[in-house]
Amino acid sequence: MKNTLTAQETPLHKVFSDDYLFTIPPVQRPYSWTTDEAGELLDDLLNYIDHYKITESNIGDIDEPYFLGSIVLVKQDGPKAEVLDGQQRLTTLTILLAALRDHLDEDYAAEIESLILQKGSRIRGIEDTYRLELRNRDNDFFKNYIQKKDGIRKLQNATVKTDSQKMIKENALYFMERFESLDASTLKVLPGTVATLCYIVIVSTLNFDSAFRIFTVLNDRGLDLLTSDIFKARVVGEVATREQGNYTAKWEDVEVSLGRERFNKLFEHLRMILQMRKGSANLKEEYDEIFKKVTGKTFINDVLIPYSEIYLRLTDYYSYYGDKPELIKILTLLNRVDNVDWLPVAMFYIHKNGESRLEEFLVRLETLAGTSMVLRKNYNWRQGRYPQILKEIEAGQNVFSPKSALEVRESDKKDVITKLEGDVYTELKDSAKRYVLLRLDSILSNGQPHYDHSIITVEHVLPQRPAANSEWLKNFDEPEAYVHKLGNLVLLTRAKNAQARNYDFAKKKSAYFQSKSGVTSFALTTQVIGEKKWTPSVLEERQQKLIGLLKKAWKL
Repeated sequence: MKNTLTAQETPLHKVFSDDYLFTIPPVQRPYSWTTDEAGELLDDLLNYIDHYKITESNIGDIDEPYFLGSIVLVKQDGPKAEVLDGQQRLTTLTILLAALRDHLDEDYAAEIESLILQKGSRIRGIEDTYRLELRNRDNDFFKNYIQKKDGIRKLQNATVKTDSQKMIKENALYFMERFESLDASTLKVLPGTVATLCYIVIVSTLNFDSAFRIFTVLNDRGLDLLTSDIFKARVVGEVATREQGNYTAKWEDVEVSLGRERFNKLFEHLRMILQMRKGSANLKEEYDEIFKKVTGKTFINDVLIPYSEIYLRLTDYYSYYGDKPELIKILTLLNRVDNVDWLPVAMFYIHKNGESRLEEFLVRLETLAGTSMVLRKNYNWRQGRYPQILKEIEAGQNVFSPKSALEVRESDKKDVITKLEGDVYTELKDSAKRYVLLRLDSILSNGQPHYDHSIITVEHVLPQRPAANSEWLKNFDEPEAYVHKLGNLVLLTRAKNAQARNYDFAKKKSAYFQSKSGVTSFALTTQVIGEKKWTPSVLEERQQKLIGLLKKAWKL
């Protein structure tokens, strides 16, 4: 039988070599890694360098490589290879290498350039070729601002036309900003570490159908080995043989109560709580450290079971706090935050303090989480700030003090107000502007707001593109000064047809902002329906009122 499959562990300098010219097929989804994922990759590499004390002089002596996962290719004879799985990593690694090339001096830049560009040959008539080619829509942008030497230096003012280009731009600028804070020796050893100590398993096959089957096996069939599975082997293995049946049953009872996906998420939170920092890439060493402090039985009895109950309390809060409407309100909001990094903090607080001042604590935690969304604080910021709060709780410090890490800094408060006074619709991420409006709606609502709709959209009152002869332009001389302001935005539970968005105010209220029963789910939108007309003065008054409500709620 002809061998149609190869799988080989390959150092990155061989991945980005003349052996491969990668292309992203049109059927692939766009590049989508944010600064969270890019930052996590860089942090893991820096932690790896720090852990093994890697320097330029000893880099050749390091025996333990850093594993970057696998990629699946369709590749026949020659270097051309279609990437079926692994686009995000290959693209982000190229951005990282390009940023290092443009940041370091020429001695390093020339070698790094060889990982990005395959040099041609004038005498053989072969042109220079970049080693990675993205989808057509994004490839020119990627080539001009990332792959071309010094392209990143022109990136700040570059216009982006797709979400992928936006992610590429943000990640490249993020890497350049991070490099400014690194010491020179670490920066100089980073390219060599990436090139020689980072490995990828390249799974290669001759045709798309075969590659797709491999991709399916790697990602979908059966159950992947999760963090919780690795933990279980260690925990139950530490229990005496005669008691293993009992403790295995305890473990599996918790797993069933949470479901496999949430059970694994619980372990991510436990790793954060037990270490007072984010989880590392080296699970074995991490668990060795954890189990110096707890035994298998202690872990199940004193960690797994109580924390699983707390986790359920915070995520299935309607079942646990049905008689506490204010707690339900604040937990509804926290569970709408676009990350779950607040959860370990809330879990640890309850574990240490029970229900004492819980509502007050969660209000402060929501303020920190909500304002950090507005300010676009990324994963790395959160992984610096939230462990500080965990350590304060552990030490018995007063987390309600203005000096606590739970407090929003004065400079951040001012920046939040500036953001709220600006063009909220265009300047904030979708998740952040929707959250701001939901936070306002919770303030305006009587009782408990229910935000369990599958779709919640942010819509304009004054349309983005009012018709030339419309009532809107009679009322607004400069609509562009108002259209994206907070006071001009409402929430709807579904998207409606584009034509209705441009109706005049009276018709828009009935046809667009109300349901067939004549009501809306949001107090924020009901207020607008109650207005008889929509003019600059009405909008400005509403703008000031809404910002005032957020200032009070978030103590800005």
